[in-house]
Amino acid sequence: MTYRVVKQLYPTPQSGDPEWASRNVYVARLSGSGDQIWEFDTESEADTKSAELSGSDSTNRNYKVIEV
Repeated sequence: MTYRVVKQLYPTPQSGDPEWASRNVYVARLSGSGDQIWEFDTESEADTKSAELSGSDSTNRNYKVIEV
């Protein structure tokens, strides 16, 4: 199995955002960007990378792991 780390298309809601602005859209790479696609053989490796990326993202986007 292959596991991919994906990120929120839009940053997490900010205070004052309406309830409907949940931002549940995730992408592997933004079109035209130089973003790397992160894929791993084990879910554990993907989880580790997801946590690393979440901790270093200045836009406060969430990351998650999906099976591809």
